[in-house]
Amino acid sequence: MQETMMRRNLFLSRSQTHGVRSRMQQLCRHGACSRSNLRWATVTSVTPKVFSQYLFCPELQGVALSDFLAARADILGSVVESAIKGLPMHAAVLHQFGSPPRYDQFEDPVAQDGEVLVKVLAASLKNIDKGMASGKHYASHRELPAVCGVDGVGTLETGERVFFGGCRRPFGTMAERTVAPRAFCFPLPDVLDDATAAALPNPAVSSWLPLKWRAQLKPGETVLVLGATGAAGKLAVQIAKLLGAGRVIAAGRNPEQLETAKSLGADVTIRIDEPAKSLVEAFAAVAKDGIDIVLDYLWGAPTEALVEALTGHDLAAEPHTTRLIEIGSMAGPSISLPSAALRSSGLEIYGAGGGSVPKQAIFEALPQVFEHAARGALKLETKKVPLADVEAEWNRREDRRIVFIP
Repeated sequence: MQETMMRRNLFLSRSQTHGVRSRMQQLCRHGACSRSNLRWATVTSVTPKVFSQYLFCPELQGVALSDFLAARADILGSVVESAIKGLPMHAAVLHQFGSPPRYDQFEDPVAQDGEVLVKVLAASLKNIDKGMASGKHYASHRELPAVCGVDGVGTLETGERVFFGGCRRPFGTMAERTVAPRAFCFPLPDVLDDATAAALPNPAVSSWLPLKWRAQLKPGETVLVLGATGAAGKLAVQIAKLLGAGRVIAAGRNPEQLETAKSLGADVTIRIDEPAKSLVEAFAAVAKDGIDIVLDYLWGAPTEALVEALTGHDLAAEPHTTRLIEIGSMAGPSISLPSAALRSSGLEIYGAGGGSVPKQAIFEALPQVFEHAARGALKLETKKVPLADVEAEWNRREDRRIVFIP
């Protein structure tokens, strides 16, 4: 029905042609084309027969003119297609380290060899995004202005919906459009909505890879999640159980979120906002039965307390190997590490992050994460926010994972 109506609307009388051109000009004067910065010079290259689809087809009511033109680029020809792609778009643009990005215009990306153009549907706000925008992260941009966002969900020019990342700088995922390596585009299950698909991979992989690739979790082992009340920590609890952990200990500050961690599979919880001595005693109590793996999203003082609890005080004691995987530094960028902690225990310290994990390991993990999420085995709460509100939402404290929608 819709296709028939569209084809019928392609044939116009001379009077209708004049009316359509007048309407095109009126829309431009009133800013209807501002989303893609289409000027009158651009729209005059659109044939009235094609434009009539936009005016007269009921199924297109509510569709933005710029989206319609982009979708009909095959009919409009290279002139309009290049005009749409070559003009500025809107994005979360970082102008100064330490300040939130602003919703601003930015140059439209053009795909190079090995890249694809992506129309962004959703991009989540993560600690790594904030860290890079602060200028203090090891992967922060070298030059500004730049677009924020390390990964997201979008559609390719083929229409395929994908999770993607690895954008070429200065482009990022918090934008209307971006470019990404074709190899870093992963098809998504239809049952996963855009917001969940955008929010899930980064925090999920942050525990999946340390457990599977770095620590090589064995069935039945005990996992301590240090920082279990955030989005990544709560996913870590679920993933540890999913991958075969026998006991999961969740440590964090927020008592309500610790209860949530219990409902997600944690066997034991520890409040880390206790006095230092009490926290050391709490860690020592759970360590009596052995802690095999620590997923550390905090570092700083909580990690120092844990190291003190693991430090041996008996030359004849049998050491228990504990693989501590440093993932984040929400509680501080450094710790004081006494040499005795390494000499008197079985503590092994590793790191997991961009630059320490092979890309192939990431490429193998993502489809598995999506598969488990599609069948409901991984849960993550999200909050959808218009990208235009990025500056106001950037530093907002939120238990749910914020997802920007362009």
